Amino acid sequence: MAKETEAAAGAWGLSLLGWLVPGAGHVGQGYVWRGVLVGATVWFLYVLGVMLGGHFYSLFDRSEGLLSNVFGFCNLGSGLIYLASMWLGVGVEDQARLETAEYGNIFLMVAGLINYLLALDAFDLKVGRKH
Repeated sequence: MAKETEAAAGAWGLSLLGWLVPGAGHVGQGYVWRGVLVGATVWFLYVLGVMLGGHFYSLFDRSEGLLSNVFGFCNLGSGLIYLASMWLGVGVEDQARLETAEYGNIFLMVAGLINYLLALDAFDLKVGRKH
């Protein structure tokens, strides 16, 4: 029973690490190439989204409507990328005048959603559900 509790605690820790830093949950378990590849994918989507003029939505801003809070939750999935971008002011300005801005918004949201899945994958790897 204690072994299962330790494994679950380690799995939660690696999952949290994987959410904060894309790919780190896999690297922390020895899946280096997988971690680098999936982390680079999230970073690529982030960079492409910002270059296309996308912006991050806030979790608490109600001025754009309730749906923007859902978009903010998607963006939060990027972990430290989202938090650092909000703190540094990168990708926070709505650039609706650009024709590609909506595509950029979607790329940023997908980066966060993929990172949520990667954190869950790191959890599953640690508890032995996957190999």
